[in-house]
Amino acid sequence: MKANAFLFFLALLIPGILPLCGQSQTYFISPEGSDANSGLSIKTAWKTLEKVNSRVFQPGDRILFRSGAVWKGQLQPQGSGARDLPIRLSSFGGEAPAVIHTGRAEGAAIRLVNQSWWEIENMEITSGAQPEAGIGRQGIVATYQGGDYEHLVVRNCYIHDLWGQLGGNTEYTGYGSCGILVQTQGRRMAGATTSLSDVRIENNRIVRMDKVAIRVNGCQNGMVIRKNYMENLGGDGIIAGGCYRGLVEYNVAKRTCLRSGYQDLSEEGLKWWPHTAAIWLQNAEETVMQYNEVYDTGRQPGNGDGFAYDFDFYCVRCVAQYNYSRNNHGFMLLMNRTFENVSRYNISENDQTHLVQMQCDISERNIFYNNIFYINYGTVDLDFFLGDGGTNSPQAIGAAYHNNIFYATGQSYFRTAYSRGETLTRTFDETTRPATGSWNRLFFHNCYFGPWKNGIPDDPEKITEDPLFLQPGSGGEGLCSLEGYRLQSNSPLINKGIYIPLNGERDFWGNPLSDGQADIGAYEQIGSGARADASQISAANERYRKESAMAWAKWSFPLQIQLTETAREIVIRPLKPLQESIKGSITWTDAKGVATTLMLEKQKQRDVFTLKVKADKASLLASTVHVNLKYDNLEETWNIPIVERAGRNN
Repeated sequence: MKANAFLFFLALLIPGILPLCGQSQTYFISPEGSDANSGLSIKTAWKTLEKVNSRVFQPGDRILFRSGAVWKGQLQPQGSGARDLPIRLSSFGGEAPAVIHTGRAEGAAIRLVNQSWWEIENMEITSGAQPEAGIGRQGIVATYQGGDYEHLVVRNCYIHDLWGQLGGNTEYTGYGSCGILVQTQGRRMAGATTSLSDVRIENNRIVRMDKVAIRVNGCQNGMVIRKNYMENLGGDGIIAGGCYRGLVEYNVAKRTCLRSGYQDLSEEGLKWWPHTAAIWLQNAEETVMQYNEVYDTGRQPGNGDGFAYDFDFYCVRCVAQYNYSRNNHGFMLLMNRTFENVSRYNISENDQTHLVQMQCDISERNIFYNNIFYINYGTVDLDFFLGDGGTNSPQAIGAAYHNNIFYATGQSYFRTAYSRGETLTRTFDETTRPATGSWNRLFFHNCYFGPWKNGIPDDPEKITEDPLFLQPGSGGEGLCSLEGYRLQSNSPLINKGIYIPLNGERDFWGNPLSDGQADIGAYEQIGSGARADASQISAANERYRKESAMAWAKWSFPLQIQLTETAREIVIRPLKPLQESIKGSITWTDAKGVATTLMLEKQKQRDVFTLKVKADKASLLASTVHVNLKYDNLEETWNIPIVERAGRNN
């Protein structure tokens, strides 16, 4: 009695405490059950999906479907869990998962809308229906709009034979046609914001489906996609975007992008995007792709990608490390408007076509170091892409390559090429050569063993000796199959690498990088007897940080400035607020030489700058804005054009 009175007293002080303390239930669903039952035991189980859909579940509830049984239809349970009291959806009574079979239905087999603290596990989802024009099919979907949401786990689920749409512009087709889809819809709407955190997609198996296996978009913090297996996909394996410090690791993608580039796939006029890749990031910051394996990615004529990995638009300081790529149509794509993305200590074996394609500007400081690129057939390109219209400058496109091993054997060749044009009519120029490399710019201090179709890049510190691998070309399936890419103890590449700031601290096999001077390639031999100079390393790291901060400030400025309607103001909005340490000025000069200047060090607001001017629109359109940035002993100056209607900022 005293305990009950105490709980009642607490309920008066803290509304809702009694429901949280006392109503967590386990509900059972079985083909032998009845919707007239309570659902609270196996003997009193519910029977249908409709009954589950009608219930608003409470924090801590469990929803369990009988193992191996099949339910036809679509599941959309209601309610949200709470911190440390998630709602769990799973199977009971055996090892086989319960099956949600959607048949020809459009949309998701399991769908959550604006629901936090859910965990979905040990479920099987299938359709088996043949694709139908305009009909998108999905496995597990969670969408969020307007509010703060957290904690979604999808693990140990089997999703297969789900034939959606490669193209289309509906909620369920194209990039919405996914095995697992988690996304925020409209980060800002009617004054409200949408935030999502703590999303984990783990240990799922997704095979035989179109278009995308896993897509997570808008989980700003706590995104983890790990240990998923994907095979026989029409389009992409994993797409992760809108994340900060996310993690994509230990996933296996085999035979993705198999149906996305056929030119006869018109889908009755539906919008169709043919360019697909296996695992890629977009609009991600400081996100890591590591220990992933990608095999046999397809590429039909209309697909301009087919890469194992991709740093797409607005990827900033992301890392691809310790990954394996084999028999794909390219190892890595680097899009434009990316910044300081790193590909290090990866192994690529017999990736074909465009081994690496660079659409990024050299000033964006993307870098490849200590990777191994091995080929024993075909000619593969390091592709400097100048755009569909071919208007980008060959002198501006590229990334930095340091301490890599390029190894070609037999009738195989590497090639540098400048390409331009649409996918089906693209042309390649192998006569234009990349400029001479230097630190943090193009090819500098790499090993080149084997033929290059148009000559080894102009690397002032090139090494052309045999790396002396243990057994090159012996990679199979699995990260453990790559022992042959370790260096022999007498390799000429041991202790011959240059120091790369903020280098990740370990090699492909987990050996520390602090053992003297770096080796070239993905292997670091330990026990060489040499010791690293800590003071030199510290100085190099500090210099790199300052240069990075300056480059980041410049990158954040828009490529073009759009006029206001009245043409009396020039408004400049950096993508990210400038650091207080960045000083300098923004200046517009009229036709008579009269300057309007804004001094950055006097601005408390660092995310928007406004110049009030006296000029008509025609005068402004004929001019530019001059920017001068200073940080410590570094300085950058450049002009930004003024346009009436801004083009894409990429």
